[in-house]
Amino acid sequence: MTVTAPPPTGGPEDAPGRAWTCFAIGPLGDALAELGTPAREIHESALYVYENITQAACLPFGITPFRADELPGTGEILDQVCQQVKDADLVIADLSGLNHNVVFELALRQGTGKTTIQLSDGGDLPYHLSKVRTIRFRRTPHGMVQAREELRRTLEAGLRDGFDILTPARILNGVVVAKHDDLLGVPDDEDRLGLFEAMVRIEEDFEAIPEDIAEIKAAFEAFGAVNEAFGADFTRIGDAGSPKAGRAVAVRYAAAVSGPANSLDDAAARFLERMRSLDTGLRGVLEFMASTPQTQWPDEAESFLREIASLAGTYEEQPSEIREFSSFLNWAGNSSSAIRKPFRRMSDAIGRVEKAFSFFQNWAGIAQSLLEGQNLK
Repeated sequence: MTVTAPPPTGGPEDAPGRAWTCFAIGPLGDALAELGTPAREIHESALYVYENITQAACLPFGITPFRADELPGTGEILDQVCQQVKDADLVIADLSGLNHNVVFELALRQGTGKTTIQLSDGGDLPYHLSKVRTIRFRRTPHGMVQAREELRRTLEAGLRDGFDILTPARILNGVVVAKHDDLLGVPDDEDRLGLFEAMVRIEEDFEAIPEDIAEIKAAFEAFGAVNEAFGADFTRIGDAGSPKAGRAVAVRYAAAVSGPANSLDDAAARFLERMRSLDTGLRGVLEFMASTPQTQWPDEAESFLREIASLAGTYEEQPSEIREFSSFLNWAGNSSSAIRKPFRRMSDAIGRVEKAFSFFQNWAGIAQSLLEGQNLK
């Protein structure tokens, strides 16, 4: 999207070459609280994210982030925090736990029009925050590395191409945005996609979805194979009633099931990311169609909409394995601490798959409304 009026998108406002400033907002807790207390655990948990994701991702770009507890000087901390929320070129917000102070500071920031990047370790976000692209992560070594790399890529792209202005800032500041010129093209930029090209690209992305689903099903099948291989062992220890023997089998089972769990986790993450990316492009096309008389639609528009509307039937149901395993994972994960970790990973992955499938119904409903001549909601 092209911004045709201020405010800025978050870059340094001085001469070229000035270093970007970055304020990290997130839970702080209390570093001086006794070990094991909630305040100390919050501090250590948030610091872990700050050091391993935010600081590590900023380092290659010469950006040094800082938190509220690192602000120098004296005075009222709220004054200093609000000043940084207002003035910093970048704000990276850790929404883990939905700390009230963080949500308040993030709301202030969004009104400035400057760049904000959201992080979250899972859980549902409030409506107005869920509409903003968020880097979601799991608190595992692999999950932290993935989040750090995603944040690094986000920073790299934004520093190179500019960051988008969020809706609250556009409305509060009266910013005029040339909607969908990234889809339709503008006279001075021949490289921008036209509506037809955007539709073709979306269709190409859709062609990759069956591969994503096939990977997810393959992970479930591998999980089923492990269960079948251990079936006799579990039957035997059930008959014997020996907790010690059960523990030994559970440890071996956990090691065997970790492979399928990791595969499902990775496949689900790729699938959800593809769906979120598709959602951005597809909604841009659909919003354009909704704001344009049908007489001005390209010839391919109606068939494109019918294809999108048919998704409700094509992907009406999620793979049957998901429904079968969801309740099983919740129950079996409590049988032994050894298998709790891989089962929790699979349960989280299933949650991502379920979110990914929810996009199909939403798109289909919008497309059907357009075909019936209704306005886009």
